[in-house]
Amino acid sequence: MAMNGIGNSSFKQKFWISEAVYLVLLVVLIPFLVGLQIWDSFAFILSLVFLNILMAPSIILFYRFYLPKTLLNGKWLIFILLFPIYLLIYELNTRAVSVLLINLNFIPKGYRDNLASAAPGDFSQHVLVQNIGYTLLILTTASSLAFVRQLFIAQSRLDKVETAKLKLELDQLKNQLQPHFFFNTLNNLYSLSVQGSKQTSAMIASLSSIMRYVLYESNADKVPLVKELQFLQDYIALERIRHTDEGVISFNVQGRPEKVMIAPLLFLPLIENCFKHALQTDLVDNSIRIDLIVDQDELVLQTENKMAKNLKAAEVSTGGIGLNNIRKRLNLLYPGKHELVTVQEDDVFIVTLTLQNVDHD
Repeated sequence: MAMNGIGNSSFKQKFWISEAVYLVLLVVLIPFLVGLQIWDSFAFILSLVFLNILMAPSIILFYRFYLPKTLLNGKWLIFILLFPIYLLIYELNTRAVSVLLINLNFIPKGYRDNLASAAPGDFSQHVLVQNIGYTLLILTTASSLAFVRQLFIAQSRLDKVETAKLKLELDQLKNQLQPHFFFNTLNNLYSLSVQGSKQTSAMIASLSSIMRYVLYESNADKVPLVKELQFLQDYIALERIRHTDEGVISFNVQGRPEKVMIAPLLFLPLIENCFKHALQTDLVDNSIRIDLIVDQDELVLQTENKMAKNLKAAEVSTGGIGLNNIRKRLNLLYPGKHELVTVQEDDVFIVTLTLQNVDHD
């Protein structure tokens, strides 16, 4: 389901970016700036950077595996007991890198001589080649990255739970809408059949097309707007069977809907509401106008219908399964990207739904 939130891939991307920035700062930028203060030779500075890059494996081991398996997992005692072993691993990495650089001819001789003075290949001369203070400083900064990683993981898990909850709510809303729609349609079909209307077979054909869309295509998170429009046209065709006056129902589409994606069955409650409060009641000069305007950045659906004068706008905008359903779906699917406005002007009820930043195929 296409929803806002940090999915698993997004979590990994965020951490990789954080890790890349951290490593560049730690093993490239900081050694480079330190080298500028120590040496005048640019070759010496690059050698220091190269040495720190080769030390990255032991640092990555610390924040990716050692900390998560011990301290961040609540195993303080194991963290303390294994820390000397980790320092040994770090020491072996330091010595191996030093020995390697000493034997690389493109490293300046003066820098190699400086490394050789610590005798990294001889364990009998020095217990530790590494600078413990500097090592602890590096590991402390690496710990912050480990905590950031845990934060991303926790956020990812929370978002997965929330996404699953939203999907369940949306499924419940759609399941609530479909029986409501078919209940109304079957009632209309029953009325025609009782009257022996010749339009009954045409209505059954339209209903079959609608059922095919609802049952097999509306399960997707997003559907092409053109398919949704065809569904609405089939629905309106059912109503036209009962209302033969061409001027009663007006349905207009402006713009280019071909590449727009939309949540399925989103507009149906609004259009159902028009028929419920206009054509299915005894109003004088009752009519329905439905306009859909598709722009590059937004989509606007406006419905207009007459209503009984004793019926308040608040009762229409909040009552019934239909509008309650669409308000909930809009909050779930288009948070902060929609506006639903209802206006009553005398005996005319106008609903305007605006969606910003609609998806394009």
